[in-house]
Amino acid sequence: MPPRNDRPLKFREKSSKPMLFPVHPNNMTDNRAYTRKRRRNFNPRPLLFLLAAIVLVCLIGYIAVHKKSLAVMVNGEVVGYIKDTNTTEEELNNLVLAKLKQEVGNNIEITDNITLKSVSNFFKRTDNSEQVVARVCEAVSFNQEATTILVEGKEFCIVANIDSAREALNTVLGNYKCPEGTAQPEFAIQINTGTAFVDNSQVSSTEEAVKLLSATQTVEKNHTVAAGDTFGSIANRAGMTEEELLNANPSITHETKTNLQIGQVIKTIVTEPILPIRTYSWDTVTEEIPFETVTQRNRNQPASYREVVQEGQNGVKEIIRKIPYVNGEQKGEPQLTEKVTKEPVNQIIERGTYVPESNDNEDDSVSSSEE
Repeated sequence: MPPRNDRPLKFREKSSKPMLFPVHPNNMTDNRAYTRKRRRNFNPRPLLFLLAAIVLVCLIGYIAVHKKSLAVMVNGEVVGYIKDTNTTEEELNNLVLAKLKQEVGNNIEITDNITLKSVSNFFKRTDNSEQVVARVCEAVSFNQEATTILVEGKEFCIVANIDSAREALNTVLGNYKCPEGTAQPEFAIQINTGTAFVDNSQVSSTEEAVKLLSATQTVEKNHTVAAGDTFGSIANRAGMTEEELLNANPSITHETKTNLQIGQVIKTIVTEPILPIRTYSWDTVTEEIPFETVTQRNRNQPASYREVVQEGQNGVKEIIRKIPYVNGEQKGEPQLTEKVTKEPVNQIIERGTYVPESNDNEDDSVSSSEE
């Protein structure tokens, strides 16, 4: 007989939780009460939240797919968005060209690529066309049709337009200090203007062009001493001090500078403009204009008759010599201009032309009768 187990038997307590699948209807509560209890415990908020989220996602997707705008790009980089999707690239380029031309004042040639791309404008800030065009003008690179100043056919500097070129050239001539006794400055080399499309950064202002055109250089020149020259006058004419002229001519000392000889060569160092400028001096010489003699014939007076009926008077003319100087040094032949200040008066001489008839026929008849 097996040993007896003295431990008391334990039975599992009845659970307070209802069985999911009761074995018998008597073991569960009333079905209607249970259903009412479940209805009281149901919370509809999560379901409403889920429905709202689905609607929102659908709305966002609809907006993202159907609401479009145009992205404006310069060389592939977006600079703004415009609402009007009917705008074409040609229209946008024309608007940018017109605005740049208005700002610069010259014809414009855009060097960057301006394109449009249709995109969804969801969460994107769109602007009107004027605002986007202004941004494109700031971002785009362009060339402008500027005026080039040509020196001897070569490009010297570039300004915005022909008026700026003329202003710069006239300012340079107006600022030039003419050598004493000369006036009417003009450029001694050929200067013309042309046009070209250049990058905006290459265009100089009028003030910058004046500085370029007014540039100077230092050169050495030999001066041959002429009658009336002194060491001080030579230094003054070269724009130097006497000490500077002495340093340039070591063979001359303070003691010998007063004993200059005609024909002696002295080296001077002068500052002259890179673009040579010609000036003129004038001198006037008065000369007489000889009168002419005119003969009048008088048939009533014999051939031996001669009489001055009007005395002749010499006239007077002024010969104006226009002497050219280039950077203060005389170069070229003088230009001569004559001006008559007093007209000459012709001398008039009257001569007789009457010749009496000869008596040859009478002499012949007398001779025949005598024979």
